[in-house]
Amino acid sequence: MKPISTSILRKRREREGYTQRDLAHLCKCTQAAISALETGTMPQCSEDLATQISKWLKRDVDELFTRHEDTRVPRMTNAAGTKRQPIAA
Repeated sequence: MKPISTSILRKRREREGYTQRDLAHLCKCTQAAISALETGTMPQCSEDLATQISKWLKRDVDELFTRHEDTRVPRMTNAAGTKRQPIAA
């Protein structure tokens, strides 16, 4: 999930009286992860982390984060267009 605004995250955290370390401890993540979300160096996070952050900042997830499309790379195929099959023993 992507933060709607990095400054909103920081302001909400400060308004609730948490340091980055406090919030990280409550959310069971690192202080670096909270910092990266607040500065924009980590553009998105898991839905679980977004849910935890929202819970402790007393906001709905949709007020702080937007859902993003699945950005996983599709499975690669070989030149013939077929997926690799396991070798039978």
